[in-house]
Amino acid sequence: MLKAVIFDMDGLMFDTETLNMKGWKYAAKLHGYEITDEMVHSHVGTNVATTRRQMIEHFGPDFDFEAVRKDRMHFSNLFIKEHGTPLKPGLKELLAHLRNARVKTAIASSTEEPLVRFNLEHARLGHDFDALVCGDRVQNSKPEPDFFLLALKELGVAAGEAVVLEDSYNGIRAAHRAGIRSIMVPDTLPSTPEMESLFFRKCGDLFGVIDIVSVI
Repeated sequence: MLKAVIFDMDGLMFDTETLNMKGWKYAAKLHGYEITDEMVHSHVGTNVATTRRQMIEHFGPDFDFEAVRKDRMHFSNLFIKEHGTPLKPGLKELLAHLRNARVKTAIASSTEEPLVRFNLEHARLGHDFDALVCGDRVQNSKPEPDFFLLALKELGVAAGEAVVLEDSYNGIRAAHRAGIRSIMVPDTLPSTPEMESLFFRKCGDLFGVIDIVSVI
């Protein structure tokens, strides 16, 4: 019996991966660097520490990650303050369905908690999540299972009673390592044979997730 659904945030709940991509490119250019799509895709689903390490390894020790990230966040936050957090299709409907079915919900995101709460505030979902597991609470980033294991603990459910919703490769890998069924809802990254061997189902959008969780 399904007792809990664990949501990733960026690219899954909110259409922010594309916004973040534009922000990284804009901020890097301000500082005299070029960040490619492939570089941003490589750290989708990971926490700040992993992104910092990857970028410094690529650009060298003189790369001022904190300054570039600050400008990236400023770019994204200005957009969200003006337009609101862009929602993925079907999010509100899925949350309403889970509330009516008395299924617990959690967010397990590599993004730090202040930014998670900022996005939630500007999304105006009208939904209280039962747990928030954010990037500043977990030492090991996705693809390690730590985020999802902590979410299970805080929700008070077993792995077999939960489903993870993810758009990233690292998130699908993390869910698999945690022993939790996952549903991939692709965003900027397409499904691959590796992902198909790891996830439980794939959906084109969150509307499709409603049909799946209704029969689990």
